Amino acid sequence: MGVKNIFSFFVLLFSLFLCGQTIEENEIQYDSIVSHEVQKKETLFSISKIYGISVVDLLKANPDIKTDKLKRKSILNIPLKKVVKITAINDRNEELDSVLVISEKDNSLFSKKFKRKNLNVALLAPLKLNSILLDSVELTKKTLSKLNLTTISISFLNGLKSTIKELEERGVKIDLSIYDTENNMNKIKELKAQDFSSYDLVIGPFINRNFNEFAQDFDSLIVSPLVNNGIKLKNNVIQTIGPDTLKRKSIYKMIDDRINEIEDQCAIIISDLNNISSANKLLEKFPNAEHIKIDNENLFVDPKITDSLMGINKQNWVFLETSKSNVISSVTSMLSSQKNNERDIKLYSTVSGENYETPNSSLDKLGKISFIYPSNSKPNYNNSFQIFYDSYIDMFGNEPDRISVRARDLTMDLFLRILVYRRLENSFNHGETEYLQNKFNYVIGPNSILNKSFFILEHVDLKVLDYNSKNED
Repeated sequence: MGVKNIFSFFVLLFSLFLCGQTIEENEIQYDSIVSHEVQKKETLFSISKIYGISVVDLLKANPDIKTDKLKRKSILNIPLKKVVKITAINDRNEELDSVLVISEKDNSLFSKKFKRKNLNVALLAPLKLNSILLDSVELTKKTLSKLNLTTISISFLNGLKSTIKELEERGVKIDLSIYDTENNMNKIKELKAQDFSSYDLVIGPFINRNFNEFAQDFDSLIVSPLVNNGIKLKNNVIQTIGPDTLKRKSIYKMIDDRINEIEDQCAIIISDLNNISSANKLLEKFPNAEHIKIDNENLFVDPKITDSLMGINKQNWVFLETSKSNVISSVTSMLSSQKNNERDIKLYSTVSGENYETPNSSLDKLGKISFIYPSNSKPNYNNSFQIFYDSYIDMFGNEPDRISVRARDLTMDLFLRILVYRRLENSFNHGETEYLQNKFNYVIGPNSILNKSFFILEHVDLKVLDYNSKNED
């Protein structure tokens, strides 16, 4: 076991809880049962909110529920609250719910027999605990309220802990060692001198330059959890995020198929300086397309220009090649307002996007122009997610974000592969696995091990659909 800063870490997590909670909380007990007839479109989550109980308690009272889908007019047992007992958080003894079994889509790893029952895992994350003034509540609250390396690390760690809880309920023992890299190169070099050979899996560092330094003379399998750009390729490096070239290739093929289906379309390409290559590739497919270039000094696209370039009574295909959120927001709003009964507009991008999780008003705009793009994850809020959601709030006191969901899916997949196949490298022929919002299919490349799975997402009305699954149905 290495130096883990355990004491400081738990002080930090406790401070995080204090941001939104008092020192007391309710312990709920149940005794009486009422019946509920399932109505159309009701889910475990929506029913749990009606009665103010958790999905876990609902499952306990209805052990016959085996799937996410509820049958209309079926009868559920609803446990009602009897006693509210106040206990101090310091004295709380949290029990694990053995019924918390989250069924994953088409995932055979859960159904396979575990050949191992224990794991030893190391996490290297830029928690930067040394930079947080824990004796200042206000400054700590301010730090933890912003998106930064510390909050990203905490979100990832909480997602990992969710995985550990789920697997421990299945009888697996997982020892986790946490190393704070401090996002400091000297600290990375200090950690390199330690012996990591006893770990089944090493996850991190998170930042590419830190990862490359740590992995330079590292021989065991090491996981890059959140980034692929700038990672130096080695035979023992596992890239959990698929390469952008693979995603773009998939979009290009989809475009070629659509060109064959619809011959007469008007194409407009909007791109920034970071995506010149993809813009040129699109110009090869659409030599007559208008190309609107944006740079750091001019991020504005004049609506008069796009308005004058679009055709009437034909499809107008707009390709937006940028990852700049302000450009994406302004262009999607502009195109949505320019679409009408006589002018059909469809928006595409070959740039992998993780920043399109927006309120319903924005989803409405994206659905209006049928936005299609590649993504590492897919929004999914089915019953499996709601079970995870409730459990996460019970554990950490706040809602899971995209990082914590990815951490849960990523580590669940890696841990299951080791448990089922004894060693991670033995699992690479297993095929694709899919979890709450992420999927994985590892292949051994010439210089590294990479995940070739990703989603092509399409906005339809207020929904975000898996384009490939939609077209297979």
